[in-house]
Amino acid sequence: MNYNDIPLGVKVQICVSNGSDMQAKFISRVMKTGDKSLLVIPFMHKGVRVNFNGQNIHINMEVPDGEGNNWTFKNCKIDTIKKNGLIYHRILTPMTEGIENRRGERRTYVWQPAIFTIEGITEQIFTTLKDVSPSGFAFVVDPKKRLPISIGKNVACTINEKNGTTIHIRGKVIRREKMDQYVLYGCRCGEQNQEVLDYIERLTTKEQTENQVNDNQNFGFSPDEMMQV
Repeated sequence: MNYNDIPLGVKVQICVSNGSDMQAKFISRVMKTGDKSLLVIPFMHKGVRVNFNGQNIHINMEVPDGEGNNWTFKNCKIDTIKKNGLIYHRILTPMTEGIENRRGERRTYVWQPAIFTIEGITEQIFTTLKDVSPSGFAFVVDPKKRLPISIGKNVACTINEKNGTTIHIRGKVIRREKMDQYVLYGCRCGEQNQEVLDYIERLTTKEQTENQVNDNQNFGFSPDEMMQV
């Protein structure tokens, strides 16, 4: 997907991290396009417009297309702009073309601690599960640990939910990407696991509920009421 082809009205999701162990997600709707930027209804948190200024902030944006695919635009910058008397968040990115989801499915962000057993490493690793989909998952590791994780290694992930449920995911490393504060490993699962599908459904239901709350906050008032200075 080309950045300039993102349509009006589409919902976009941004993932904001500090490059290490903190991550937040926000959803809004595109209201205006052009000049290599998107203007969206301001991202809100508990009724307050989010400020994206700060050091070591990394922002990626995920955009769906009309065919059910998701595209990622990395290293976005977000500021506040006033246009025709209304306040918007403006999203800019150095990328002209988005990166298509390699798993062919929407990834559900998790960003929580999990236990990993990795082929060739004797001890279990306690680190962060970044996201999961029906066909794969990704996790991040502190590069200072210098772990011998290479493409093709088998990985088993154990997730302990707050309600006491334990989820088991198995896959093989197919991608390694060095980030500023961590190393990301993408894994592909051999077969779909009902246990994992149920876990994703629970996460999705929770996310949809939170999104509905955000929609009510963002879209429950007229633009003049919500975005006037």
